[in-house]
Amino acid sequence: MPPVAEAKRPLKRTRLSPVERRAQLIDCAIAACAEYGLARVTHSHIAERSGISVPAVHSYFRTRDDLVAAVLEVVEQELSEIVLGLLTAQGPVRDCMDNLADRFQRLAREEPDKLKVWLDWSTGVGADIWPRYVALNDQFLDAANRLLIRGKREGVIVSGLDTRAAARLYIGGGHTVVLMQFAGVSKSDIDAYNAQLIDMIVGQKN
Repeated sequence: MPPVAEAKRPLKRTRLSPVERRAQLIDCAIAACAEYGLARVTHSHIAERSGISVPAVHSYFRTRDDLVAAVLEVVEQELSEIVLGLLTAQGPVRDCMDNLADRFQRLAREEPDKLKVWLDWSTGVGADIWPRYVALNDQFLDAANRLLIRGKREGVIVSGLDTRAAARLYIGGGHTVVLMQFAGVSKSDIDAYNAQLIDMIVGQKN
C-alpha cells in the first residue's frame, strides 16, 4: 500500500507578547496623535491602525488619559535623551549648540510624528498635560543655561550675556526649526537660520 500522506498542520499564528503589543499600540497612538491631536485622539483611532478591537486597546490603556500619558512618556523620554545628552556633552559650546540644531532637523525628517506630538503638546495651555510640558521645557532651559554659563566661564561667549534669556531664545528656536522642516524650507535655509540664531546668542568673545 502506498504510504499515507501526512496531514499538513496549519501554521501557527504569530502572537505578540503583551510587551510587544503595547509597544505596537504606542507606535500607533503616536501616529494617531500626530494626525488628530492630543485633545481628540481616541481608542478607536488606535484600533483602526493596529487592526485589533477597541476593547483590546482599552485593556492596555484603560482611559483616554492613560493613552495620552503613554504617548507623552515616549516622546518625553526620547527628546530628553537627545536634548539633555547633547547640551551636557563635552566639547566646544558652539559644537553642542550646532549638534542639537542638526539633530532636530534630522528628527523632523526621520520621526516626524513624535515632533508633531511635541508641537501639539506645547500648545495645550490650560490642559491637564500642560504642567508636564512646562516641567520638560524647564529641564531643557536649565541645560541650555548651564551650557551658556560654561561658555562664559571659558571665555567663548560675551561676558554680558543674560544666559537665562538666551537659553529661552535658543530652546524656542527648536520649535522654529521643526516648523520650517514641516513647511518644506530648504536645508540650506534652515542651516542659515540656526547659524544666525547661535551667532546672536553667542556674540563675540571679549
